[in-house]
Amino acid sequence: MPLPELDTVYFDSCFPLRFHPAPDAATRHAAQLETGLALAVLAAPQDQDSDGSPLLQRLEAKLDFVLELGLLARYPQLPPARPCRIGLEAVVWQDEQTAAPGDSGLLQLHPHAPSGCPLYLFVTIEASEASPDGYRHLARLQPLRHDNDTRRWERWVFQQHRQHIGKGKA
Repeated sequence: MPLPELDTVYFDSCFPLRFHPAPDAATRHAAQLETGLALAVLAAPQDQDSDGSPLLQRLEAKLDFVLELGLLARYPQLPPARPCRIGLEAVVWQDEQTAAPGDSGLLQLHPHAPSGCPLYLFVTIEASEASPDGYRHLARLQPLRHDNDTRRWERWVFQQHRQHIGKGKA
């Protein structure tokens, strides 16, 4: 069953994700901090030719490797990958869990699996329907905590959207 169109810029993917209904305040706060860090990495310019210094490239590669090891140790078990459509203001995904319109929670999304670098999106379920593969949920994103996070989210979604258009997927 195809995912429904969104009323904004979007891209399709298959990411490890999990919906966590009704998180407590401490979990929400930790998720906001972690999402801010993840968005800073995801939305960073991907210009590999900005500095051709081999020393700088080796240093960055070593830092990336150490970060990945740390993240994999923290998130040894990723949620299952699920088909999803990610937009600026909404997300649609296939899931085995049921959810009802009006349910709010965190959508844990791992855009660089097997990396442990997750995004935690605060969402409210707008619609949920049974499908042959379980349930298909449409959720509206709640505003991100900081304006910088909002700009980074928009930049990342637009980057992904452009890449998918270039590949003929959107």
